[in-house]
Amino acid sequence: MLLLEHLRAQGARHIALLGGSQPRAPYTEAASAYAAFAKAHRMQQPIAAVADEALGEEGGRVAALELLARHPQIDAICAPVDAFAVGAVAAARESGRRIPGELMVATRYDGRRARECQPPITALDLHLDVVATQAIELLLEHLRGESTRQTLLAPAASLVMRESSASGRRAR
Repeated sequence: MLLLEHLRAQGARHIALLGGSQPRAPYTEAASAYAAFAKAHRMQQPIAAVADEALGEEGGRVAALELLARHPQIDAICAPVDAFAVGAVAAARESGRRIPGELMVATRYDGRRARECQPPITALDLHLDVVATQAIELLLEHLRGESTRQTLLAPAASLVMRESSASGRRAR
């Protein structure tokens, strides 16, 4: 939801979701969050597509090209998979859309792909280094018999804004 709200705050009104076709919890959660967002913001036509994760960036590119052709009003794509987001950037370039300016792109994972893409893609810092440290510490506590905790509270994701989601008003 954080990415969708960010895109809306940047001026996007026709935000598409580009998710994965595999039955994975992150994809179903993203679809549910998108549906709630679309309803809350009275989006007349929620726009969503899926790509095959096995096809990586190419799968994202093909799916994004189809989205942009079918729905020319799209002004932002939220792609939870970073490979799909990079593919969406390639699709924008291929279809003659400027990022930023005419299309914004954001992804859920702040990895190498998001940072090195041109333009760099807005992403979420999931604080995976902290989560990994917490998990290891909890495991070691259990192995030593020192803990009854079963879960940990992970830090909240934070937005890493990059050029790909700059407001069209600022980009021109």
